[in-house]
Amino acid sequence: MTAERIYAAHPADEAMAPDPAGFGSLPVVPLASEWVLPNGFGSNDLAMPHLAVFPSNVGFAEVGFRPLGEGAFLLDTRSQFHVPVTVGARVLLDEPILAVRLPSSGRSLVRHPGNPSLEESAEFYNISLVSDAACQVDNQPGETQLSLTSVFTAGSLRSLLDGHSIPRPLRLFLDGRLDNFGAAVRTSAKLHRVAAQIRAQPYAGLMASLYVRGKMYELMAEVLADLTDIREKAARSLHSDQCRALAARDILIDNLGAPPAIEDLARLVGLSQRRLNQLFRDLFGATVFACLVRWRLDHAKSLLARGDLSVKQVAHLMGYAHVSNFTFAFFRRFGMPPAHWRREQSGREQLEGLREWK
Repeated sequence: MTAERIYAAHPADEAMAPDPAGFGSLPVVPLASEWVLPNGFGSNDLAMPHLAVFPSNVGFAEVGFRPLGEGAFLLDTRSQFHVPVTVGARVLLDEPILAVRLPSSGRSLVRHPGNPSLEESAEFYNISLVSDAACQVDNQPGETQLSLTSVFTAGSLRSLLDGHSIPRPLRLFLDGRLDNFGAAVRTSAKLHRVAAQIRAQPYAGLMASLYVRGKMYELMAEVLADLTDIREKAARSLHSDQCRALAARDILIDNLGAPPAIEDLARLVGLSQRRLNQLFRDLFGATVFACLVRWRLDHAKSLLARGDLSVKQVAHLMGYAHVSNFTFAFFRRFGMPPAHWRREQSGREQLEGLREWK
């Protein structure tokens, strides 16, 4: 994937189209991108290898951008393709993110690493919690596609939701106990109305920014309500075995310090050990045991960052009988021992505090 930062994508032989929702001609968007056709030809084969150049016989895409405060932004995309096109994108932020893709027209298939592929259309929107902020979108030719994408970093969500009760998938994600989560959810009339109001907003400058932020908070309230009831609303996007694998993941995450043996876990969710491992590889990119180790260490890092527990206490909470085993596993995942990581983290926080004080 190229490291270009893009504002608008359009045919190479046409002038840049106007910003879709009056979002303003901001030249830098925290997004890297590439595209490829079914025959293998793509953006990397062009002299300017980024999303901002589509041959006219391929199609066009316009992307409007609006920042929503620290660690959050909104993209308004309008595109139409004459052939199937896969667009890859990565958010250039060093944090896990919540991405909400809300289409008003068109159909596509969205894939995030570690999540099942999700269909999106005017009937269904996508909620994705991802530690790897990359995705691929398979676009179909024909109909013009209109889509709003809101992105919030984990840090911005913690600030926004601090002190409030939040849905379980989001709580686990923000606690570092869940790497990835994705669901296609039926789009309500209210969400479509909010999207239309954002696109038709009548203001400019500061008033436009305030108006769009207000609408985004309204959208987020609907998303949080859907996340609360996600198992039923997302059922269409997952077959029964995948649902069982997600149930197994929830059991592990709730019992990181004392997880059931894999044979017991498989029996609890009604799958064979082989099938459960296969599903974990498909959904989360690794075996059950490898995922358990990863989730343990990610949560251990969150506990260490709090500062109120010793390395030994964290190791025991995460099910390690010997601190040396925990230290070795932590080093393999993060490149340094846990005590060293905590000192570096503390030093960074102190430095940031001094900068803010100045």
